[in-house]
Amino acid sequence: MKCPFCGREMAEGFLKSGRYIQFQETENGKKIEEYLVAKSYMGGAKMEGCLCPSCRKIIVDIPLVEESPRR
Repeated sequence: MKCPFCGREMAEGFLKSGRYIQFQETENGKKIEEYLVAKSYMGGAKMEGCLCPSCRKIIVDIPLVEESPRR
C-alpha cells in the first residue's frame, strides 16, 4: 500500500497490545469519549494495518466491536 501522506511504500503488519486497544477522544485536554476498537479475552489484542517508516504514520482498519463506546 502507498502512504497517503508521502506516497512511499508502507510496511504491512499488526498493531498489538494487551487485552484491549482503545481510542480516547479529547477536547482541550479533557476526555470526551472512549472507543473500544479491539479486544481479546486471552490477551494479545491486535489490529491489521500498515506503517510508513518515513512519515511515522500507522493506518489500521477498525474491526467491528459489539460493545458501545464507554464514557
